[in-house]
Amino acid sequence: MSEEIAKRVDRLESEVLRLQHQIETIQSDITVFLKRYLTACPACKKEFDLLVNHYSIGLFDNLVYVKCPHCNKSMPVVDKEGGGVAVVLE
Repeated sequence: MSEEIAKRVDRLESEVLRLQHQIETIQSDITVFLKRYLTACPACKKEFDLLVNHYSIGLFDNLVYVKCPHCNKSMPVVDKEGGGVAVVLE
């Protein structure tokens, strides 16, 4: 009986370790994905998320502009490789 319990505990421990590894992989993938939409304002140097601040995006002359939530500076947004976006820093 105790051998059976020990086997079950060992199997559960190995399953927990496997799940922990999967969770760590998912968390690192999410972090990489979310960083694609982070940018820093060239005026105030504060970092902000373009997705969270989507309310301040407007379209003018076929360019997309976003306003910094900290200092309200308008910046054009361009596509980056890998599906991300970046602000034009000039």
